[in-house]
Amino acid sequence: MAEEKELTREERLNKMRKEFRKIESVWLIACTLSLIGTFVYLFFVYKMKLLAGSPLRFVFIVLLLALVFFCIYLLPVLLKKNKKYRAYSMAYKIAYVKPLLEETFGEGTYSESGKVVLKDITEFSMLRKAKSAVANDCVNGVYENVPFLRYDLTLRYDKKSATADCVLIATDIKTHLKDELQIVHDQFKIGGNEYEQPEGYCKVLSGKEGFDKKFSVYTKNQKEGEDFAKDLPFKDLEKLSHKTPIAVFFDRKKVYLVIKRDKDVMEAPIYRPVKEERCIKEAGEEVEIIKSWIGILKKCI
Repeated sequence: MAEEKELTREERLNKMRKEFRKIESVWLIACTLSLIGTFVYLFFVYKMKLLAGSPLRFVFIVLLLALVFFCIYLLPVLLKKNKKYRAYSMAYKIAYVKPLLEETFGEGTYSESGKVVLKDITEFSMLRKAKSAVANDCVNGVYENVPFLRYDLTLRYDKKSATADCVLIATDIKTHLKDELQIVHDQFKIGGNEYEQPEGYCKVLSGKEGFDKKFSVYTKNQKEGEDFAKDLPFKDLEKLSHKTPIAVFFDRKKVYLVIKRDKDVMEAPIYRPVKEERCIKEAGEEVEIIKSWIGILKKCI
């Protein structure tokens, strides 16, 4: 018997992806059947007077609605915790994300998930209203002698379902600022709301008309803020925010960059095939964001 051909990395990942999609197909069928069953039952109840006068008609309605809710809202959550999905996700990140990040940043470390102390990330007003946070794709490294921590964040803003995804890059670096300062892109939204001027801050202009149309600079010290804004690397900041809005928080000992995202770009693809070239490119773009930001940061301070 001929020896079975060894699968390439790309083929192996696509095989895992298809195995998970089979499970997801069962979910889609369950959703469709539950919806059809509910509408058919309601038709017979109200048009054909099925079980007229019987309390069972309302019991069945409640049960069917509970089934629809379970299929549409709860099953997708359970699917993300499925062993096949988690195995596929981990294999994808080990193949394409982890090696590139660790190689680029020397002895930096990568982990798929990490703990977040809410107090640490909500001390600045950009994220202050968040009630909880979950971190993943955490990179702890050093670039050009600047230590940083980069991770994807899913923030929850209430007890229901209001969430926001973003990338946060925290750097431990001393600045010459005496008071806090923020730079916020005018399209930056967090928690579904427009960004508001922080209490106790004043808005200053950089003197660069094109930059001031796109960004707002808020500071606690007006004179210090005006001097800082005049020396910003305007083109670099505009380039960094070209695809997605950003916000930056400065104080004397650390700087936070927040990049608003609609999705986690480092997750394994589900609805398209794994293409090695594309996966390497996407991971490389995340690396370039870190490198570009640290380059900008060094110009700022």
